[in-house]
Amino acid sequence: MSEEIKFSVIMPTYGVGEYIGDALGCLMMQSYDNFEVIIVDDCSPDNSTDIARSFINRDDRFLYIKHPENQGVSAARNTGIEHATGDYILFLDPDDLYEKNLLRVCAAALERNPVDVLIYSHTEDYRNYESGKIEYMKAITLELLDYDDDMLSTNDPVTIHRLAMQMEEITMLGYPWNKCYKASVIKDNNLRFQKIKHVEDILFNCDVLDYTESLTILNDVLYHYRNQGQLRLTGGDIDDYFELQKTRVKRIFDQQQKWKTCDFEALGILSKEYFRSFQSAMVRQLETKTKTDEILKWCKKEAETELYQEMRKYLPDSSRTIKMLYKPLAEGMFGTALKRARLMEYTKHYFPGVFNRAKQLR
Repeated sequence: MSEEIKFSVIMPTYGVGEYIGDALGCLMMQSYDNFEVIIVDDCSPDNSTDIARSFINRDDRFLYIKHPENQGVSAARNTGIEHATGDYILFLDPDDLYEKNLLRVCAAALERNPVDVLIYSHTEDYRNYESGKIEYMKAITLELLDYDDDMLSTNDPVTIHRLAMQMEEITMLGYPWNKCYKASVIKDNNLRFQKIKHVEDILFNCDVLDYTESLTILNDVLYHYRNQGQLRLTGGDIDDYFELQKTRVKRIFDQQQKWKTCDFEALGILSKEYFRSFQSAMVRQLETKTKTDEILKWCKKEAETELYQEMRKYLPDSSRTIKMLYKPLAEGMFGTALKRARLMEYTKHYFPGVFNRAKQLR
């Protein structure tokens, strides 16, 4: 690109008064100037609006839009897309933190190679709710994909499609906030977030991948996902959690089938995702005091589905987590699986730090 790249940062806002000031401060201190921040207020019930307006009054790059009624994070992001004027779009969450060189590093990479999607590395920071101090951190970088270089760039379709599954396994693919999307790819193909309470991010990214012809992954850690016990924008009670997770698995499976890259590695990754969600759904039922007989009945009904029968064939035997938590489910040992789900539910409630570490053992 001959002209300086302009970024549109879209920030949905709801109930994040404790955090949004830090996020907007990270943007105001960016070492790259050509950007706009589109703050979409989804009728926030707290002081998020006042904090956002304080930045708007100080910096004309910050724009403010308010929904007439609460519509959810997907609708807020979609509103931001409609108003974005940049060459590239970023969807940054208001309760996370970003490096001050985030946009500068992205701009430099895109000047060299203006790809359809740029992905940067990040950390998942688990913080103490009271002190805010980091108790546990996990870096999601190229090294987890067995690449030692500072950057991986490709315009080969097969490579992109295989990388999609590898990134999905390490949680680099599903999020929208660790990516720069070429605005024309989103707008020309009318891509939008589905208005559902869960997995809308990965479904959006799958849609983007259908039109992605070039992709770059940076090893630079530029984003910090802050888990401090706060209710995330996409959090809360999800009655159809497992059904939505199955939608995710089916969408990725169908896409890999279409690309003709649905090999044993891809199937193994999808199988792990399916049974991880199965086990998580059991924990959620225990949290809502669902009776044992009802949970076991639900498990047996799920075992009759075509997806269960297909996924059980490909579950790898590669880790203690798989053997302890997912293998009993795949083998129909639902009583054993339920006992272990009770242990996970107890750990989640009384030892959240230990639980967060356990979740990372994929």
